[in-house]
This record gives sequence, structure tokens and C-alpha cells, in this order.
Amino acid sequence: MEYNVAAKIKVYVDDPASLEKVKEEIGNIAKLQNTEEQDVGFGIKALILTVLFDDSQGGTEQLEEKIKAIEHVSQTEVVSVDRI
Repeated sequence: MEYNVAAKIKVYVDDPASLEKVKEEIGNIAKLQNTEEQDVGFGIKALILTVLFDDSQGGTEQLEEKIKAIEHVSQTEVVSVDRI
């Protein structure tokens, strides 16, 4: 598969014990290029992910909807989008 878009997305996870499972499931949706963890507060952690995908499958809106459907994901926020 050829990737032509790199998106940096912040994914808020409501159960810190589920971070690895959430990363794995996102990896099934899009190619993970980079991952970081960030403490948000009140027991909530965010994953800062750089994902690669083909925009012929849709834009970031469709990608966000798929990520939001994952258990323990409470919110997503697109930080940046770049063509590659």
C-alpha cells in the first residue's frame, strides 16, 4: 500500500492500562510511524501518534471516526496533516 498523507493525531485514552491495546488497534487501521505518551491529568493519558494513510480511503475525518470507535478512546484531535 502506498501512503501519501502523514497525520499527527492526539488520542485521549480513559484507561491508562489500555494504551498498548489502543495502539495495536490503531495500527490495524493505519500505519503507525511514531508514538508518544502524554499525561493529561485526572488519570487520563493521551497518545500522540503520527500515522500514515492513503487519502483515497478518505480524509482524517474517517480515520478519526474509526479511532473513536475503539474501546477506551474518549476523544481525538488532529494536530497536523501533511502530504508525503
